[in-house]
Amino acid sequence: MLTIIGDINVDLLMALAEWPHEGGDALAHTVTWSSGGTGINSAVAVARMGGQVRLWGRVGHDPAATQALAIAHAVSVDLHGIQHDPHIPTGLCVIPVTTGGERTFLSYRGANQAWQCPTDWPTTPGWLHVCGHALLSDPQRASAIHALRYAQQHGWQTSIDLCAPLTHHFDAIISQLLQPLSVLLGNQAEMQAVAASHASAAPICITKQGAAGAIVAVAGQITHYPAFVVDAIDTTACGDTFASVCVLALSHGASLADAVLVANAAGAITASRRGAADIVPTHTEVCALLTQHQQPIPPWLAAMVQYPHQ
Repeated sequence: MLTIIGDINVDLLMALAEWPHEGGDALAHTVTWSSGGTGINSAVAVARMGGQVRLWGRVGHDPAATQALAIAHAVSVDLHGIQHDPHIPTGLCVIPVTTGGERTFLSYRGANQAWQCPTDWPTTPGWLHVCGHALLSDPQRASAIHALRYAQQHGWQTSIDLCAPLTHHFDAIISQLLQPLSVLLGNQAEMQAVAASHASAAPICITKQGAAGAIVAVAGQITHYPAFVVDAIDTTACGDTFASVCVLALSHGASLADAVLVANAAGAITASRRGAADIVPTHTEVCALLTQHQQPIPPWLAAMVQYPHQ
């Protein structure tokens, strides 16, 4: 099973014609409330692909917690490890999206930052995937590092999906692990920011390039995988979807080529929709896009059990 550590938020998306100047007054023509946060986005993407996934994170005791977790409940993400903070509210992210699909995050991390590593770990080794925001500040950062160390000590595969603020602390975090990660993922700017150390941090480094596809580096060999062309209207959750689907594929024994192919397809579909966790694609939709582009369905994907709530 894939275990994900990441943020759980309520997302408020606001579609703008253009970004305002400081002190300006911009009117939104669309407003959407949805589940969001790197953890929710990633876990729901895995579940909708047919994968088994548990989410570790923390929410408040407030109405926002119910909304934030609603989509994960609907697709049967394992939420037994979710912690409820009695004092700190659930995380909130306001996301203005401009006409070209680019988004800006205005985030309150809330209860996410207080997450603590559980003591009752699963007895069967699996894959631990840590979303970058979970490594930004203590006690969540210390708990996530402890979880990575524990996982590596007990035979788990491990991965980190970078975020921009994490790049400043990356070397210090990697130095605390017992061994290299299995996979490191990040966008082009993030991977460039940690270029001096990412080769030693993981044997497989995957650079997400959005509309330009993805670049995979293994032992100095660089391979580019092109993206699927779609009309992008909102890039929210695209990176989370790509990373989690890619890791899901690798955890099921897929080749890197097949893993990135399917991750590119899932990310492309996500970019063509407005929203976050609520709109990530299903197994059926990803297979349909691959077929439409005359791409074979990889064996690992064909073997996945379609999710009953698609």
